[in-house]
Amino acid sequence: MYALAGIIFILILVRLALPPVVKHYVNLQLQKSPDYAGSVSDVGLSLWRGAYQIKGLNIYKRDGKVKEPFFSSPYMDLSLQWSALFHGHIVAEIYMDQPQLNFVNGPTAAQSQGGGNTSWNQMLQNLTPFKLDRLDIHDGQIHYKDDYSTPKVDLYFSQLGASATNLSNARNQKLPLPAGIVADAKTIGNGHMNFNLQFNPMAPAPEYQLQASLTNVDLPALNDFLRAYGKFDVARGTFAMFTSVAATNQAYEGYIKVLFGHLDVFEWKKERQKNILKIFWEAIVGTVSTVFRNQSEDQLAAKIPIAGVYSNSEVGVMSAIGTLLRNAFIRALLPQYDQKITTGEVAQKVQLGQIPNATTNGVAKTNDFGVSFLETNKPDALLKAPDKLSVPPPAPP
Repeated sequence: MYALAGIIFILILVRLALPPVVKHYVNLQLQKSPDYAGSVSDVGLSLWRGAYQIKGLNIYKRDGKVKEPFFSSPYMDLSLQWSALFHGHIVAEIYMDQPQLNFVNGPTAAQSQGGGNTSWNQMLQNLTPFKLDRLDIHDGQIHYKDDYSTPKVDLYFSQLGASATNLSNARNQKLPLPAGIVADAKTIGNGHMNFNLQFNPMAPAPEYQLQASLTNVDLPALNDFLRAYGKFDVARGTFAMFTSVAATNQAYEGYIKVLFGHLDVFEWKKERQKNILKIFWEAIVGTVSTVFRNQSEDQLAAKIPIAGVYSNSEVGVMSAIGTLLRNAFIRALLPQYDQKITTGEVAQKVQLGQIPNATTNGVAKTNDFGVSFLETNKPDALLKAPDKLSVPPPAPP
């Protein structure tokens, strides 16, 4: 009885000592980044389900010139995934409640905040001793802020809900794209964002299928952004965007389709009190939007095809202009996905040599001097090929 009582007493002491020990460990891991530092206010334990909770997490840029935290979450739960244990795998899952991510643009690097040059994956792995297999987000926010522009800019997603599953490829290994991320959120201007990604986290090169959309965005809500960066605003209008992209064998193909409905950029009665040069610029923008508008549907739209390899990419500008004109004078593009781009279609086009600047193995072609097209795909090269616009490839999942 004395031995049993001693064991129980020791276990109670260990349980009482664990929260401050875990809190110290978490704060220590959050201090390892050279550019960002983090801290938590409290830590809770749920030993019966192999979990602990982080409360009051804030991650700031170290130099202190950006006021908003890069990341914050009042509550996070990190636990073992019991369903995976029945399959013989020990993996973790994370639940985040009301997390907020803030990207900040400023005139200098010290006044900007983008989260670059930091191994966030490593920091996340340090917080849990097991491979992360599932991530769930409830009521999150993502902001893009610029307090130095005129006017100030704050673009955001709110009420973000997201789930990322099978990140460690612990189950369903026979599927070609076993992992997935689904998300939806409200946008500024009462729009809606939908995101669906399937991918293979173990593939040596990016292998994924992506469908994403923004719909019913009220454009006047973006006027601060339009005035700051475009030097114009809109009286009324809606915005929608649809994209579908797939990648396999180092190549990718897809499209981006944008639609503006009931667009009214220039309104004289509203604008006549402004500077005459500003009025002139907005009149030009308004005229262009009117020229390329489908008059029957009161809609401006364009579809931009994207294809290439992961050392080169291109957007068919002439094709986009052709679609724009065809939409303006013949028909309006429907506000929905044209078709779903799959990895099977991309693989077939790679074999047929139909992916621009890619060999049938998905490798970037070289010119007669043995130099990759990536080396010649620079701004001065656009003068020689005005029908192509070089852009960076989509970021891999």
